[in-house]
Amino acid sequence: MSRICQFGRSIIGLEKWLFYSAGIAALIMVAGCSTAKPPTDILTRAELSARTADEARAAELAPVDYKNARDKLAKAKLAMAADRYEEARRLAESAQVDAELAEAKAEAEIVRRAADQLWKKSEVPPTKAERESREPLPPGAEKE
Repeated sequence: MSRICQFGRSIIGLEKWLFYSAGIAALIMVAGCSTAKPPTDILTRAELSARTADEARAAELAPVDYKNARDKLAKAKLAMAADRYEEARRLAESAQVDAELAEAKAEAEIVRRAADQLWKKSEVPPTKAERESREPLPPGAEKE
């Protein structure tokens, strides 16, 4: 009978130890999460990238990437307000990348359109004055 009592006490002692250990681990995890710094710097950079993309006419020229950036930025702000800093950081970084991509695509489209306009200008037939200016001078015109 005494062995059963000792075994029962050791199980109860083990249960207490596990309970206290789990409690301490939970406190450490909560303390670790609550001391995480808000990712204000990356959120600011993402906002700046979105503003720069907006100035590059990304909403018009790269609408899908621009919308993705704006949506992720809005979600990052909501996560930040809810103290979900890791999620806010991840969304802000993704928003910054999407905004930079939208800006690059918009700038590339602007350059492509300018090149197309130059190409079209070069395809225009020369005017009469341009054609005449390219003709060789008549033999008697050089002496004038």
